[in-house]
Amino acid sequence: MIAMRQGFTFLCLVLFMAPLTGSLSNEVSLDEGWTTVIPEMTPVIQEEVDWWDRTTLDSNRNGIHDSLEILDQHVGIGLSYSRDVTDMDVEYLQSLGYQITDVIEAVDAVLLGIINSSDIWQLSQIEDVVMVERYGQVILWGDVQTPNILAEPSEVYPHAAWNHSTMKGAGINIAMVDTGTDNEHPGLKDKFVAGYDAVCYLHTDPNCYISGFGSRETDGSYDPDDGHQHGTACMGMAAATGLDANGEQTGFEGSAPNASLIDVRIGTDAGAGPFENYLLSQEFYESAMNGLQWIIDNKDTAWPGVDESLHGIDIISLSWGITSHENGGSDGEDMHSRILNEATLAGVTVSVAAGNDGPDNDGLSGMGSSSLSITVGATDDLNTIDRDDDEIASYSSRGPRRDNGNSNPIDEMKPDVTAPGSNIIQAEGCVSSGGCNNLLGGDAAQNGYTNRGSGTSYATPAVTGIIALMMEVNPEINPLVIREILRSTATRMGEATQPEHDPHWNKDFGWGLVHGHDAVWTAQYLDMIGMTTSDMNLDLQVHIENITEDGGINTYTGIAWSRGAAMEKIEYSTDGGETWTEVMYESVNGTLSTYQSFEFQFKVNTNSLPSGYNMVIVRGVDSDGSSSMIDWDTVVGSGNLASLGSGDSLGRTLFIATVGLAVIAFGAFVAIRQSGDEPLQLAVISERSEQIPELVEDEPIEAELIDDDSHIKTNT
Repeated sequence: MIAMRQGFTFLCLVLFMAPLTGSLSNEVSLDEGWTTVIPEMTPVIQEEVDWWDRTTLDSNRNGIHDSLEILDQHVGIGLSYSRDVTDMDVEYLQSLGYQITDVIEAVDAVLLGIINSSDIWQLSQIEDVVMVERYGQVILWGDVQTPNILAEPSEVYPHAAWNHSTMKGAGINIAMVDTGTDNEHPGLKDKFVAGYDAVCYLHTDPNCYISGFGSRETDGSYDPDDGHQHGTACMGMAAATGLDANGEQTGFEGSAPNASLIDVRIGTDAGAGPFENYLLSQEFYESAMNGLQWIIDNKDTAWPGVDESLHGIDIISLSWGITSHENGGSDGEDMHSRILNEATLAGVTVSVAAGNDGPDNDGLSGMGSSSLSITVGATDDLNTIDRDDDEIASYSSRGPRRDNGNSNPIDEMKPDVTAPGSNIIQAEGCVSSGGCNNLLGGDAAQNGYTNRGSGTSYATPAVTGIIALMMEVNPEINPLVIREILRSTATRMGEATQPEHDPHWNKDFGWGLVHGHDAVWTAQYLDMIGMTTSDMNLDLQVHIENITEDGGINTYTGIAWSRGAAMEKIEYSTDGGETWTEVMYESVNGTLSTYQSFEFQFKVNTNSLPSGYNMVIVRGVDSDGSSSMIDWDTVVGSGNLASLGSGDSLGRTLFIATVGLAVIAFGAFVAIRQSGDEPLQLAVISERSEQIPELVEDEPIEAELIDDDSHIKTNT
């Protein structure tokens, strides 16, 4: 699936930024005057220059930050000196009427607080003051994650999943299997639907004895607390509303801020962590397995006192792992991996952390090795919403997992996708560091949002939230189709690691950086055209790779292959799936083997399409008539404008418009579907008409807590 599609408003940008085709040769051509010996070079001697004489913040070298010279207002000011700040410096500033806020010895600076900008020139003339500086704006980077994955609209990516998922995950139940969730937190308030304490199922924790065996009901009515903060933070990353205790929006929303909570607590009453006591380590493992089993048993339960729309369990979110006994690596066949397969087959989508073992892990540990789960690795977004600078997080476990011997190399391709997991801010649980303590009967109602650090623990619930949005717009979608959509719409990152089996999968990023908008849009489109799981063959792979335009004729070139069943044909549609036309194929000698790809091509005359925006859809079909996952592009008809779609081959710089066109196309699609008999035309709605509803509360967690004697760890 193409991760990026451009809008007509960015046509000039598209034409300007179009990537160069062609390649650099590795062969050396020895023309006359050339040699294979590298030229001798003069070493560069770095001249020592004081920082204030070289900073780009003061281009005219007048000792004043450039941004201050155009201000006429009150502003926070700091003074930097060329030497240590002395008491005499402080006294002199006070004599001028300034109140010293602080002296920062490490950088030879004085903070003056908020002053009138008219004083700036006078301050710059003080002896040994080398720079008058403007206070920087403190930004907590927890609010970057949600817009980075294109869940929440931003100035960088205005078209995101929330433009389509107008309820932002409402009606979807997330089973946060973790240390418990303090859902009294203002960002998670009113999310609790049902809960289960898998810890005291065992009755081995001393605190369980104290509270009594019969006090923790198993029917979903028990509401566990969080003794560690991990579970609360993770739920926040999936579904926090971002509200604080005053009802104000902090910006720390989860990807699905209106999703609901099924609180399944594992570990011990004291919270998760490394435990030297073997009994507690055993308890942790057994409680984890018991909690997962409880979820499977209750996937369709009518919870007491809960509206029918919130019955059952839709998603499992797991920000922890279980090490295998083979030096940490798993082939997905241990019981804790298999139980996730069973949950998936039962209809519950599983989002699980890849782990924090970095590039040297031995094939991923369980439960990230589960064959059917959606395994999530972590990227470092470098504290920017822009995806172009994202890189794999150093701690994120790499694939593939160990080979389970089933002759299906796709099973070993873990992780599936990646999402930001570094420097995350999220909901703070009720522990001593948060000003309250669950052991003393406190709650998190007055808590805010705090730095939870980094880990695949944090990346996973962000994807969990995207899954909730997909399920909201397509209630009939199944877990394996969800996974395929996430894979096919992800933004490709890195070179293919196993191109002989899949030309897109990379051992660091999986199939790429999750693309919230395209994932939700695709799920919604499948619902609109009535394509169900039973209509699909996910072994068929059809992907548009390149689009060229010449005189209103768009030429689409793609690759296709099969992981199993033979592909009968590949076809495309320009009217929303009402009619299909077969493509042209690459001429191939002999019989293609499994996973061996071939090229296909088709042309679309945009001048012959209805005026406005149109969908171009391509799919593969097997002998039974089952379809592959669709791939798509958006084009403008009747205007002799170039295609506004593109694959990853056009570069992530064109991403914003990509999403926008899909958004617009959807609005028109709905209108026409409601009109009845007319052929499907995906016209566009104005971006201004897209209203983003208010959010509701929820929170996430972090972790990689691993005990040398325990086999369970959290993937912070």
